Amino acid sequence: MYKTVFALLSVTLLTSCSGSSDKGKLLATVGDKELYQADLNFLFSHNRYSFDDSVALVNDYTTQWIEEQILVNEAEKSGQIDHEIIEVRVENFKNDLLIQELENGLIKERLDTTVSEDEIQAYYLANQKEFQLNDYLVKVLYLKIPFDAPDIEKIGQAYKLNKESDLEEIQVYAKIYATNFYYDAENWIYFDDLLKEVPLQDVNKDKFILKRSKTRFEEGGFYYFLNIIDYKLKNSISPLSFEKENIKERILNMRIRNLREEIKNEIVNKAYAEQNVKIY
Repeated sequence: MYKTVFALLSVTLLTSCSGSSDKGKLLATVGDKELYQADLNFLFSHNRYSFDDSVALVNDYTTQWIEEQILVNEAEKSGQIDHEIIEVRVENFKNDLLIQELENGLIKERLDTTVSEDEIQAYYLANQKEFQLNDYLVKVLYLKIPFDAPDIEKIGQAYKLNKESDLEEIQVYAKIYATNFYYDAENWIYFDDLLKEVPLQDVNKDKFILKRSKTRFEEGGFYYFLNIIDYKLKNSISPLSFEKENIKERILNMRIRNLREEIKNEIVNKAYAEQNVKIY
């Protein structure tokens, strides 16, 4: 029944702009609470949806609105609710939102988002304990190739990268035949993240990595080729190149915290200086 009613409401909302008031069509009521067409306009103010998506959006919102009003009505009738406490909480929440919006707007205007290489390096050197590795970092070559791809034995030699020409051969081959391919000589990845892509089973991770293993195996209709080119030991310090974006984010977060405190102090001090505060 709900789906039928809401589908009709949705069609009405999307195809009709006429109504008996500025709010448009009346879509639903719960007790003395009313949901009008205009109350849902915000759903479509910044986005364009297909007709089917719009109908689904209106249906979902209307369902939630009805359920919310039923529960609110029940809460208002309940003798277990302390309405004074609710009003205080609502006022506190409103104040927090207002202050947050003010601070966010001023932070957006003032925040310097440029973080220099010197700042990143200084933070890295001063906070080494924060960058201790809990897992191995590796640099790898990884290929996933369907069974029906050609020249498998040739690739079975090239993935080991014994010759300078091997990498170029692998890259050309991967563009045509590989279902998945990864190689990055500059950047590190966590070995455990690699295992999400490579179905290695019954492997001793420590020995496998420390030996810089090169392995190939078959699984689920695919050939897998994996070459551990380099590694960083777990419990060692993560390399700076791996942590750069993380450090940049930390520096910006510190700037935001400092700006938030600075803005608060400026506004409060200004109010006192202008004698807008009286303490009795």
